[in-house]
Amino acid sequence: SSRNMGAGFIAALVLTLAIGVTLATKENVFARLIDDLFDDAGYAKVAIPMKKPAGKSSNINSINVAVGVSVISMDLAPRGVLSASTWLRTSWEDYRLQWDPNQYEGLDKINIPSSRVWKPDLSVYNAADFGAGSFQNLYDSDITNVLVYSTGKVLWIPPLPMKVNCNKDEVLMGADENEPQGCNIIVGSWTYDGFHLNLTAYGGEEYLELGDFAKNSPYVIKSQKGDAMKTKYYSCCEEPYMSMNFKFTVQKAFSIIEGEKVFNISPEELEELYGQYKYLFI
Repeated sequence: SSRNMGAGFIAALVLTLAIGVTLATKENVFARLIDDLFDDAGYAKVAIPMKKPAGKSSNINSINVAVGVSVISMDLAPRGVLSASTWLRTSWEDYRLQWDPNQYEGLDKINIPSSRVWKPDLSVYNAADFGAGSFQNLYDSDITNVLVYSTGKVLWIPPLPMKVNCNKDEVLMGADENEPQGCNIIVGSWTYDGFHLNLTAYGGEEYLELGDFAKNSPYVIKSQKGDAMKTKYYSCCEEPYMSMNFKFTVQKAFSIIEGEKVFNISPEELEELYGQYKYLFI
């Protein structure tokens, strides 16, 4: 009868709602927040998080992206190619990733795969290698998580290798490996101008960060120039193009000869140098 059919429909509806409530209670606050930020909001990671289009003659609508480099160890090939293990330090704000912690049990930050969010298209301008295992390859591979705060701040510090052509605009004249040699690392956006992506120094530091430098690094940094922030203009256009050009000198710390470590810089001088790395070192 229609009455029985109606009762059956109501029972089925109640059962469906009960299952839904049960499943909802099993979803923790992290899953609920991620679902709200990305799935429900239709988050588009390919879209730069600018609230308005770029200004025609200023960076008033640009997104600030902080960039820094922490060097862990380095080596220098005779042909002038520097290989370094680094932590790329980056942060920016994505207004689409803001939330009220009170609505999520006080949760004010989450760790999520970097593949879920928009990231600046940073490149090493004087890179000496590309392809598998290179800085660009691993940067684009989303190898680590990002930390997202309820304010919309995104923090990403991936460990990345760098191979750069030292002073690529100069001809190297067979410099003595036991003497300090100049080098630089240039990092910037590959496609965005300064009216879209306003590059800033991470932590306000326009120099390489050396606080975690390894004592077994074959080469050490002897000096830094600082003032890494560079802005370039072209005659065709009003918009600036920004980069971080870290200039420094490196020197061989030791060589391995017949399995033995032979110091090019005395252990005492190296220890003093490592101590200086823990503080502002320019």
